[in-house]
Amino acid sequence: DPLYDALVKFLHLRYRLLPYIYSLAGWTTQRAYTMLRLLAFDFRDDAATYDIRDQFMLGPALLVCPVTQPMHYTAGSQPVVDADESRSVYLPAGCDWWDFWSGERLAGGQVIRAAAGIMAIPLFVRAGSIVPVAEPLQYVDEKPDGVMELHVYPGRDGTFLLYEDAGDGYDYEQGAFSTTELKWYDATQQLEIGERTGSYPGMQEQRTFRVVIHDAGQTELSQGTDRSGTTVTYQGRRLVIDL
Repeated sequence: DPLYDALVKFLHLRYRLLPYIYSLAGWTTQRAYTMLRLLAFDFRDDAATYDIRDQFMLGPALLVCPVTQPMHYTAGSQPVVDADESRSVYLPAGCDWWDFWSGERLAGGQVIRAAAGIMAIPLFVRAGSIVPVAEPLQYVDEKPDGVMELHVYPGRDGTFLLYEDAGDGYDYEQGAFSTTELKWYDATQQLEIGERTGSYPGMQEQRTFRVVIHDAGQTELSQGTDRSGTTVTYQGRRLVIDL
């Protein structure tokens, strides 16, 4: 059933994005961050974003464009006939954007018509973003020592602060958490994994990262672990990877 398949697809995507989403939650606690952000927060120099009320940033990387009009069924489960399964999307100026689903790279500062079928809500990634991603999971702590993928969307320099803690309890309120700064240098095509700061009970002292550099036409990450990247072993000390 298409509706069931869509639910399964996006549940899997949520689990894969947990390292990214959990880091945003950590920032909210430790740095008074805002996870869901009006576009004007991030693009204050682009006046075209000021009155946009149906798009938002999820953290620094993901531009989310919800579908707010029925395209398949309306009230009382009545089928929608000849619905336009697309919507208008504004891509803020000042950077390029990557279509999360198709891998197409698009210039900012333009309005596009984006496909909005039930299997692909319009979703875009800001160029220069580093998005940490888990292996496919059935529940949150299924693979505590699993490979973490670092998805890099090139086009400009970028950073991301990876936040981790025990995942349960309140020890993080007393400082039991770790952070690792990730930096992407676009001109030299290098990713720097900084020295780990802090610790928490059960922390993996050594872990495996797989770095995936996106390019035009690369498929979305929700379908399974990406085997095409560069795999490195990280032991908490600064590491620079040439890609």
